[in-house]
Amino acid sequence: MVRRVLLGILLLAVAGGAYWWLIGRDAGSEVARPPAPVGSATMPAIPSDAFEMTVESVHDGDTLRARVAVPNAVVGDLESTRVRLLGIDTPEISPELDCWGAEATAKLTSLVPVGSTIWAAADVEVHDQYGRTLLYVWTPDGRFVNGELVSQGDARVEVYSPNRAQESLLRSLEAAAVTAADGQWGACG
Repeated sequence: MVRRVLLGILLLAVAGGAYWWLIGRDAGSEVARPPAPVGSATMPAIPSDAFEMTVESVHDGDTLRARVAVPNAVVGDLESTRVRLLGIDTPEISPELDCWGAEATAKLTSLVPVGSTIWAAADVEVHDQYGRTLLYVWTPDGRFVNGELVSQGDARVEVYSPNRAQESLLRSLEAAAVTAADGQWGACG
């Protein structure tokens, strides 16, 4: 009897471990990963229409250059693409350094270092007036970069219609960051 109970526990442990290994591995499971909770808000999971890019450089806290792995409907070539993170705005680093500009740039660089893979998805409008590609970005482990920058006080919400898919989430994250005086909200006057 004891042997059967122990065998049952062992089988459950093996099955549970296999389950967590399957959802945690990097080979294409990004779109199936559950959203990560942040405070009282739930970050969105990597959407099924997201596409893979490789980070080439980080310009500032909300702009980077990346290259797609495979051309698609949003980025149709293999050229270097200027990416502007949707729904957010970070303090500037040029022509003058704004308060928290260097910190926001460092945060984006730590989330998506040069050479790293990101997953990206568009909203309604794909390009801004400066020709940048407007995207929501996730790390391979499912972290929603746009939301993390807002939740930690590195970015504020800046929504340009019609790109509003994540507006409610970003505004709730911003309100929490302001209340907690996180990042720029506690450091800049």
